[in-house]
Amino acid sequence: MLKKNPLEIFNVATFLQTQILMLPVLLLFYQENGLTAGDLFLFQGIFSITALLVEVPAGYIGDIFPRRNILILSYCFFLCRLVLWLCIGFFTDKYWVVLIGEILYSFSKAFYSGVADGYVYDYLKSQHKTHQMLKGYGKLNFCMSVGTACAALIGPKLYKDYGFSVLIIIEMILNSTAIGLLFLLPKVPSARQRVKGLCEKYKELFFIAKQTFLNASLFWYIIYSGILAATTLIFVWSFQPMMQLMGVPSEYYGVVYFVNHGVRALASLLLPITLTVISLKKLAPITYVLFCLAFIAGTVIVQTADIAIGVPLMGFICIVIGVQLTFTLGNISRLHSLISSDVRSTTASVNYLVSRLLAGILLIVFKFILDDVRLEKSFLIYLGLFGLSIIPLFFLMRLPPVKKHVKK
Repeated sequence: MLKKNPLEIFNVATFLQTQILMLPVLLLFYQENGLTAGDLFLFQGIFSITALLVEVPAGYIGDIFPRRNILILSYCFFLCRLVLWLCIGFFTDKYWVVLIGEILYSFSKAFYSGVADGYVYDYLKSQHKTHQMLKGYGKLNFCMSVGTACAALIGPKLYKDYGFSVLIIIEMILNSTAIGLLFLLPKVPSARQRVKGLCEKYKELFFIAKQTFLNASLFWYIIYSGILAATTLIFVWSFQPMMQLMGVPSEYYGVVYFVNHGVRALASLLLPITLTVISLKKLAPITYVLFCLAFIAGTVIVQTADIAIGVPLMGFICIVIGVQLTFTLGNISRLHSLISSDVRSTTASVNYLVSRLLAGILLIVFKFILDDVRLEKSFLIYLGLFGLSIIPLFFLMRLPPVKKHVKK
């Protein structure tokens, strides 16, 4: 079955690589090595900024070289992170070892996000099945979310029984298997031709980015989607401090991440149906209201520190994140329908660039706000900041239907 459909191989490889067992207890890994919750937010902000610097070049490279090779490179960056963290005990200054590991992961994510959707599209195009893009990309994200959800349940239990070294070794085995599967993927031809001269490459790169931002039908969707994706990270990285505050045992940390990624998996699987029932434009104001309510829910959780109140509210936040993912994936699919194939990866990377930039700023600022005020006040501050996203939402709602392609 896998030999008949390379996208199934890609889905399985994605499932294995997203078995990030450390994710639900990453805060505990930081604390075990002398870092704090504030450092967690700071490093995730640096993660986003680093990914931002690599994002567009990675997408541009994905337009030139076989995307399969770029995917393999992405997974290798993640493997290097695991090797480094496995050897963390040999270092005296663990602060920088943890940070370098996060930077390696940011390289992995940047190269992956720059070409993953493009590979799916180009393969379907080679099979004359581009109409299945929404379904194919939805399945890929489904496998990604299911993989992370499964790891969320297993990881905390393994950590309690065996410690972080075992978690890292298991991740290394799974990631290495995923790399082996990627070598089985066909090298789907890219639409672009190789451009000679580094200067010429960057001129063309920034021209494509400029053209994307000058296109209002793309710009406001990209900005609003980026705000939602960046804000989601504030919620995700707040889960562990919330659970510590409520006194949740570490072996149960994975439950909320299982629910979170379970909802994300469901949102990915139902993506074609959801966007048939409700248009992307109509979904935009719904996400705005839900995010405002999610910030209020976060404030209530940390103020009460009551499991009976906090757990259901965290479940609500997970649902909100699922709605956000629906909008984000719908926006990516929309981009593919509006841009020409020769600049598809680069334009998709511009979309991720905005998300990374906003995420980096929000997470780094959140670290310093967290150092000065309590967590619940931080949520209220960010609720006020998120309220400003009504501006891009307003312009998005005023956009007319478009059919133009962005071309070189």
